[in-house]
Amino acid sequence: MVKSPAYVATGRCTEPMCELVHLALDKNAFGRDIGTQAHDGHDEYLQCLDTFLSLVFKRVLHVERYLECIYRLTKDYATESSCVNIIRNMSLDLMKEVKENTHQAQQQGVEETYGGKPALNFAHSLSSLAKHNPSLTEDHIKDHIDTMIMAGHDTTATTIANLLLMLAMHREVQEMVYQEVMSVCPDKSKPVTMEDANNLVYTEMVCKETMRLFPVAPVIGRKCAADVKLDDKHTIPAGCCVALGIYQIHRDPTIWGPEPGKFNPDHFLPERVAERHPYAYLPFSGGPRNCIGIRYAWLSLKIMIAHLVRNYRFKTPLVMEDLVLKFAIVLRITNGCLVSIEDRPYSSE
Repeated sequence: MVKSPAYVATGRCTEPMCELVHLALDKNAFGRDIGTQAHDGHDEYLQCLDTFLSLVFKRVLHVERYLECIYRLTKDYATESSCVNIIRNMSLDLMKEVKENTHQAQQQGVEETYGGKPALNFAHSLSSLAKHNPSLTEDHIKDHIDTMIMAGHDTTATTIANLLLMLAMHREVQEMVYQEVMSVCPDKSKPVTMEDANNLVYTEMVCKETMRLFPVAPVIGRKCAADVKLDDKHTIPAGCCVALGIYQIHRDPTIWGPEPGKFNPDHFLPERVAERHPYAYLPFSGGPRNCIGIRYAWLSLKIMIAHLVRNYRFKTPLVMEDLVLKFAIVLRITNGCLVSIEDRPYSSE
C-alpha cells in the first residue's frame, strides 16, 4: 500500500525525505536545524541559492562577462547581488547564534563532550579556532559557512535524491541493497553505525554508480601550476586555466564500455576498479584539491540509504530515457526525481 507519494525534486527538495537529509546535515554542521524548508522566507533562500549557482555557471560560459566592469552592467549582476545578500544573511544569523550559544555555555560553565572530548560542530569549531587565530576573520568564517551550506548540503541532498531514483528505477538493485542492509544491520530500532556502513560493500557500489552517471559537480576548473604534457603534440602551459568535464569522463565508452549510460553497479567490482586509471572516476575531484568532505559524504550517503531501504520500498514511473539534465555548478535532473514510497513490512528472515 502506498504510504504517500514523494516528489524529491533536485534543487528544491519539497518532501519530508529530503528535509530529513537537510536536518541531519544541519545538526552535524551547525548544531541545529536551519529549517531551510520550514517557511516562505527560507524557501526564498533555497531559490536564491539555486539562482546564484546558475548565474555563476552562466558567467563561466560567456567570456564577455569575465571583466567585472562589463558584468556589472548586466541584469544578471543585479540579480546575483540580491541573491548573495540573502545567502549572506543566513550566514550572519548562524554566526550570531553560534556566538550567543558559545558565550552562554561559557557563562554556565557547560562543555558538552563526547568520548572525553569537546563535542564541537563545524560552526563552533570555526568560532573556537578564530579565538586563537587572529588571521581568521569574520569574513573568512562567513565564507566557510556559505561553503558548507552550498557545497555540503545541496550536493548531498541532490545525490541522495538521485540515488533513490536509481533504486526506484532498478528494482533488482534495490532488492540487493535491501538484502545487504538486512544482513548487516537488520534491527530497524537501532541506528546504522559507522562500522555497519563500512560493511555495506554493494550499497557503496550503487552509490558510486549513481555518482558516475550524475556527478553532482559535472565540471570543475583548475589552474596549471606548471606545464602539463598531455602527449608529444599537446602541452598545457603553466598559468593556464582549464575546465575538466567530469560528466564526459564518467560516460566515456573507452573507459566504461559500449553502454556507458547504463546503470550498472558492477562497474565498481574490485577487479574492474583495478583495471581503470584512478582518475577515471572523479565524483569528488582528485589529488590535493579534492573535496575535503569526501569521507563524510560517503558515510552519510550509506547511512541514509540503509535507514531508508530497510523501512521503505521505492517506485517510479520514470525510466533513464525520460531524464533531462541541466548543467550548472550542481548537476540537476530538471524533470525531478519522482518517487513513490511504500512501507516495507518487517520480516524476521
